[in-house]
Amino acid sequence: MTQEEKVSKYGLRKTADGYQVDAKSLLASVGGVQGLIETTLPGFLYVLSYSIFRNLSVSITVVVCAVLALTIRHLVKKRPWTQLVGSLAGLGVAVYLTLRPGGQAADYYLKDFWINGAYGSALLLSVIVRVPIVGLLVGLLTNQGLSWRKVQRKVRYFDLVTLLWVGLFATRLAVELPLYLAGNVVILGFVKIVLGLPFYLTMIWVSWLLLRRVVRAELDGNLE
Repeated sequence: MTQEEKVSKYGLRKTADGYQVDAKSLLASVGGVQGLIETTLPGFLYVLSYSIFRNLSVSITVVVCAVLALTIRHLVKKRPWTQLVGSLAGLGVAVYLTLRPGGQAADYYLKDFWINGAYGSALLLSVIVRVPIVGLLVGLLTNQGLSWRKVQRKVRYFDLVTLLWVGLFATRLAVELPLYLAGNVVILGFVKIVLGLPFYLTMIWVSWLLLRRVVRAELDGNLE
């Protein structure tokens, strides 16, 4: 993976003035328009079909057919198949949890609670042990390693941004888990769409607004 591909994954774009975050780079971080569709469409179709038909089998069938069509389109366009692995695996787990004995419609989202809890916990732990994950990522992307740990100002910024991401995952759990426990599938589904990519991309933007204070563009993205 090239340096440009590496930073693109995190919503950054290499320009003549250094690394920047804008609408184009944010879209690229989720795989462009195609990636945006592949990420959001299955969940949207699931909750939409369930809200209309209130039939679990119909909703699962709609989602599987849509994902199959998206997969074929993805391969026809000769996009990297590795981009599909995570989403297909996630869909497989969601379908299994939903259709397993004792499963229910809301279990389509069950795996996401574990994912959000795991990510949030890992991020919080990294702040507690004074090695914030955001700092590790910035050090990796700017080829600075762990040199930022010697400057308390940078450590504080990286702690702050890491905690903001902890807040993202905590917010998802705090809002979505009560809806899951109440069995309110329709509201849960639409809330997850709002707290999904839109919330994620907004957090990347906010993170950049804070991090650019310690990552100078004139140094081509390197730490001050």
